[in-house]
Amino acid sequence: MPQQPLNRICYVEDDEDIRRVVRMSLERIGKMTVEVVADSTRAVEAMVAFKPDLVMLDWMMPVMDGPAVFRKMREQTETMHIPVVFITAKASQTELDELRNMGAAGVISKPFSPKALPDQLRSIWHSLP
Repeated sequence: MPQQPLNRICYVEDDEDIRRVVRMSLERIGKMTVEVVADSTRAVEAMVAFKPDLVMLDWMMPVMDGPAVFRKMREQTETMHIPVVFITAKASQTELDELRNMGAAGVISKPFSPKALPDQLRSIWHSLP
Protein backbone atom coordinates (compact mmCIF):
# COMPACT_ATOMS: atom_id res chain seq x y z
CA MET A 1 0.00 0.00 0.00
CA PRO A 2 1.39 3.42 -0.93
CA GLN A 3 2.42 5.53 2.05
CA GLN A 4 1.47 8.95 0.70
CA PRO A 5 -2.13 10.01 0.01
CA LEU A 6 -3.38 10.01 -3.57
CA ASN A 7 -3.21 13.59 -4.79
CA ARG A 8 -1.90 14.04 -8.36
CA ILE A 9 -3.93 12.48 -11.17
CA CYS A 10 -3.22 12.63 -14.89
CA TYR A 11 -6.31 11.85 -16.96
CA VAL A 12 -6.03 11.09 -20.69
CA GLU A 13 -9.37 11.39 -22.47
CA ASP A 14 -10.43 12.65 -25.90
CA ASP A 15 -14.05 13.51 -24.98
CA GLU A 16 -14.30 17.08 -23.70
CA ASP A 17 -17.50 16.53 -21.69
CA ILE A 18 -16.08 13.53 -19.85
CA ARG A 19 -12.82 15.41 -19.17
CA ARG A 20 -14.82 18.23 -17.61
CA VAL A 21 -16.88 15.88 -15.39
CA VAL A 22 -13.81 13.93 -14.22
CA ARG A 23 -11.85 17.10 -13.47
CA MET A 24 -14.76 18.56 -11.49
CA SER A 25 -15.24 15.30 -9.58
CA LEU A 26 -11.60 14.83 -8.64
CA GLU A 27 -10.84 18.48 -7.88
CA ARG A 28 -14.02 19.53 -6.10
CA ILE A 29 -15.10 16.32 -4.40
CA GLY A 30 -11.76 14.52 -4.16
CA LYS A 31 -9.62 17.63 -3.47
CA MET A 32 -7.00 16.26 -5.90
CA THR A 33 -4.73 18.03 -8.38
CA VAL A 34 -5.64 16.98 -11.92
CA GLU A 35 -3.80 17.31 -15.22
CA VAL A 36 -6.10 16.56 -18.16
CA VAL A 37 -4.62 15.54 -21.49
CA ALA A 38 -6.81 15.51 -24.60
CA ASP A 39 -4.18 14.35 -27.10
CA SER A 40 -3.12 10.77 -26.44
CA THR A 41 0.02 11.19 -28.57
CA ARG A 42 1.29 13.79 -26.06
CA ALA A 43 0.15 11.91 -22.95
CA VAL A 44 3.48 10.42 -21.86
CA GLU A 45 5.23 13.76 -22.35
CA ALA A 46 2.59 15.43 -20.16
CA MET A 47 3.01 12.73 -17.49
CA VAL A 48 6.77 13.26 -17.35
CA ALA A 49 6.22 16.99 -16.81
CA PHE A 50 3.35 16.62 -14.29
CA LYS A 51 4.68 13.66 -12.26
CA PRO A 52 1.32 12.14 -11.27
CA ASP A 53 0.73 9.64 -8.49
CA LEU A 54 -1.69 7.77 -10.74
CA VAL A 55 -2.79 7.89 -14.39
CA MET A 56 -6.30 7.36 -15.69
CA LEU A 57 -6.54 6.30 -19.33
CA ASP A 58 -9.57 6.12 -21.58
CA TRP A 59 -9.50 2.92 -23.64
CA MET A 60 -10.92 4.22 -26.93
CA MET A 61 -9.19 7.30 -28.32
CA PRO A 62 -8.20 8.33 -31.84
CA VAL A 63 -4.61 7.86 -33.05
CA MET A 64 -3.35 6.12 -29.85
CA ASP A 65 -5.78 4.13 -27.72
CA GLY A 66 -5.36 3.69 -23.99
CA PRO A 67 -3.53 0.33 -24.17
CA ALA A 68 -1.03 1.85 -26.64
CA VAL A 69 -0.41 4.78 -24.26
CA PHE A 70 0.02 2.29 -21.42
CA ARG A 71 2.61 0.29 -23.38
CA LYS A 72 4.47 3.51 -24.21
CA MET A 73 4.44 4.47 -20.51
CA ARG A 74 6.02 1.14 -19.60
CA GLU A 75 8.88 1.79 -22.05
CA GLN A 76 9.83 5.11 -20.38
CA THR A 77 11.87 5.19 -17.18
CA GLU A 78 9.99 8.25 -15.88
CA THR A 79 6.54 6.68 -16.27
CA MET A 80 7.03 2.92 -16.02
CA HIS A 81 6.26 2.83 -12.28
CA ILE A 82 3.07 4.95 -12.33
CA PRO A 83 -0.10 2.96 -11.57
CA VAL A 84 -2.70 3.08 -14.34
CA VAL A 85 -6.47 2.88 -14.03
CA PHE A 86 -8.48 2.49 -17.21
CA ILE A 87 -11.82 4.21 -17.48
CA THR A 88 -13.80 2.63 -20.27
CA ALA A 89 -17.17 1.83 -21.79
CA LYS A 90 -15.59 -1.37 -23.12
CA ALA A 91 -16.42 -3.70 -20.31
CA SER A 92 -16.44 -7.24 -21.66
CA GLN A 93 -14.74 -9.69 -19.32
CA THR A 94 -12.14 -10.55 -21.99
CA GLU A 95 -11.15 -6.90 -22.37
CA LEU A 96 -11.09 -6.35 -18.60
CA ASP A 97 -8.85 -9.40 -18.23
CA GLU A 98 -6.59 -8.06 -21.00
CA LEU A 99 -6.13 -4.77 -19.14
CA ARG A 100 -5.36 -6.50 -15.86
CA ASN A 101 -2.91 -8.85 -17.60
CA MET A 102 -1.15 -5.78 -19.00
CA GLY A 103 -0.65 -4.61 -15.42
CA ALA A 104 -3.47 -2.11 -14.98
CA ALA A 105 -4.08 -1.24 -11.33
CA GLY A 106 -7.82 -1.11 -11.94
CA VAL A 107 -10.69 -0.51 -14.32
CA ILE A 108 -13.62 1.87 -13.86
CA SER A 109 -16.58 1.39 -16.18
CA LYS A 110 -18.41 4.18 -17.96
CA PRO A 111 -20.88 5.44 -17.08
CA PHE A 112 -19.42 6.18 -13.65
CA SER A 113 -20.67 8.14 -10.68
CA PRO A 114 -18.83 11.49 -10.39
CA LYS A 115 -19.56 11.49 -6.64
CA ALA A 116 -18.04 8.03 -6.19
CA LEU A 117 -15.05 8.45 -8.53
CA PRO A 118 -12.56 9.91 -5.99
CA ASP A 119 -13.32 7.11 -3.52
CA GLN A 120 -13.02 4.48 -6.28
CA LEU A 121 -9.56 5.79 -7.16
CA ARG A 122 -8.51 5.94 -3.50
CA SER A 123 -9.68 2.36 -3.01
CA ILE A 124 -7.56 1.21 -5.97
CA TRP A 125 -4.64 3.32 -4.68
CA HIS A 126 -4.81 1.73 -1.22
CA SER A 127 -4.95 -1.77 -2.71
CA LEU A 128 -1.62 -1.30 -4.52
CA PRO A 129 1.34 -3.29 -3.22
